[in-house]
Amino acid sequence: MTKTVTVIIASYNAEATIERAIRSAFEQTIEPHVIVVDDASTDRTVSIAKSLLDTQSRGEILVQSTNQGPAAARNKAINAAGTAWVTPLDADDAMLPDRLERMVAIADANGWDAVADDQYRVSSWEDGAERRRLWSDKDFGTIELTLGRFVRENIMDYTGFGRELGYIKPLIKNDFLTKSRLSYDSGMRLGEDYDLYAQMLLCGAKFGLVDPLGYLAFDTPGSLSRAHRSEALEKLVRSDRKLLSDKRLPAKDRGIVTEHMRLNQKKVAWAKLGEAYNERAPLKALSSFMAPPDVVGDLLVNMFSLTMRKIGLGNRS
Repeated sequence: MTKTVTVIIASYNAEATIERAIRSAFEQTIEPHVIVVDDASTDRTVSIAKSLLDTQSRGEILVQSTNQGPAAARNKAINAAGTAWVTPLDADDAMLPDRLERMVAIADANGWDAVADDQYRVSSWEDGAERRRLWSDKDFGTIELTLGRFVRENIMDYTGFGRELGYIKPLIKNDFLTKSRLSYDSGMRLGEDYDLYAQMLLCGAKFGLVDPLGYLAFDTPGSLSRAHRSEALEKLVRSDRKLLSDKRLPAKDRGIVTEHMRLNQKKVAWAKLGEAYNERAPLKALSSFMAPPDVVGDLLVNMFSLTMRKIGLGNRS
């Protein structure tokens, strides 16, 4: 059977989960090629992956000598893939067996350059464990994404916390990436998926979204609530600036891209202020106020709210 899909698994210290991810790829009802790119793990990830891949003629592992982040790892796998389609699979996630076959059929039938399914989020791999949908609690059928719609669905005010479409793991036509000269931004360790999908849509990709087909995303405790460094958030702002500076961006989408950028600018300012406090760095604290007026206003409101909470706690003690 001709292999049509390469499953890309970027791994880093994933010894507890990598076997499940690889097996779920090999158990697909079509025969994908599987490329694991290990990002300089210090645990048993590489040996576990090799023991599985060595038994297959349709898998390989590429090992980074230094940790470069998931974007660089995925780019390395895409460059090595020789299939019509590529798709990412996180090393702590898994897929149901017929997911890829159904995705290829849907993409071919619609003439799409990419198709993504709404995910199931799981907090346990035990049989019968609850599955919660990522984006929509109800079936929506088929949606062909526009750039504006995609960006909007990455703003928490519209989607709800942790339900942004940037988490999707699409099947992507390899030829589209090559012709459009697109890849993951290897300098990003946060939001690299959002950046690539937005750039694909800017380049005219026909990008479909469908109801869940069987991507199972594991909810690591605390993964959504952890704080991000200001440097990582600033790269998300840079991603939106790049969109806004591109003449291909439809005028009707400028407002929503600007709104997404402002959201991340507010996160940058708050993160900088927190880092400055922890690092005892007054100049860094001042730099957090070098932002548009609405961002500074939001920062002041957050500071006031935090102060009031601290005073309230102090009065009750």
